[in-house]
Amino acid sequence: MELAPIVLFVYNRPDLTLSTLQHLNQNKEAGESTLYVYCDGPKANASPEQRTQINKVREIVRSKQWCKEVVILAAEQNKGLATAVIDGVTEVIARHGRVIVLEDDLTVSPYFLKFMNDGLNKYADEEKVMAVHGYLYPATLPASETASTFLIHDPGSLGWGTWARAWNKFEPDTEKVIEQIKAKRLKRQFDFWGAYPFFRMLHQHKNGKVSSWAIRWRGTAYIHDMLTLYPNRSLVRHDGNVAAATHHFKEEDWLYTEIYQHEIPVNDIPVKNNEKMEKVFADFLRYNAGMTISAKIKNRLKQYWKKIAGS
Repeated sequence: MELAPIVLFVYNRPDLTLSTLQHLNQNKEAGESTLYVYCDGPKANASPEQRTQINKVREIVRSKQWCKEVVILAAEQNKGLATAVIDGVTEVIARHGRVIVLEDDLTVSPYFLKFMNDGLNKYADEEKVMAVHGYLYPATLPASETASTFLIHDPGSLGWGTWARAWNKFEPDTEKVIEQIKAKRLKRQFDFWGAYPFFRMLHQHKNGKVSSWAIRWRGTAYIHDMLTLYPNRSLVRHDGNVAAATHHFKEEDWLYTEIYQHEIPVNDIPVKNNEKMEKVFADFLRYNAGMTISAKIKNRLKQYWKKIAGS
């Protein structure tokens, strides 16, 4: 079986980086895989403490032979996660034709690499399939969903893999993504039928309010009507709910899920969108993201009334 190279993006979180590398190393396939580690550099105004954290991360990356081969690429200046991911994935895919992508706040199952490589090999020549994803929301799956995998439009961003043929379709120009979604009347589907404001995120990115490669990758999936393979149990846990996280917010705990500790087979399934599972994702986001937004609004109101009371 051909093993895809792994790309890991790290910055200034030594504890999370160590956890990611340790769990990755527990995968049997790690011993036969190449790992590229992109270490982002310090920002121009980085404090001595921040620079210390960045150096600690680099020391951890160099401390052990985490995979068969480890290639470390340390930036002198800060690129930011979005730029780092786009540049890094593009470089590795140009060299190898496929890639498995991780960030420094993801804990993976010992069977993560097996699933990812099985999926990447099985669907390598299937033009309809865009990516393979290892994380699954902690949502309740329908009893009728008995297959070990399913395909939906959402490409995800928490432990994923893809091929050159799909990544070459990635559209970095947010304005073009917005225009094409409008032209193809995909806004409602793109927002999971009103469950989450993904389309608004595109506008926020366009206006410089957020920086995200993932929202543009999602747009690419919908524009080209491409699908991503998911396991029926999560092989990835998101541990990024810490103060140092780039996209940190307190109410993010609803993303937490237990890691499945067994192999998930990649069997034959129809190559078509599983609308039932898309609705499961939509319902999960509608409830949990809605609760998060409500909590933020309540907190702002509480601060407002406290300010009024004190005036």
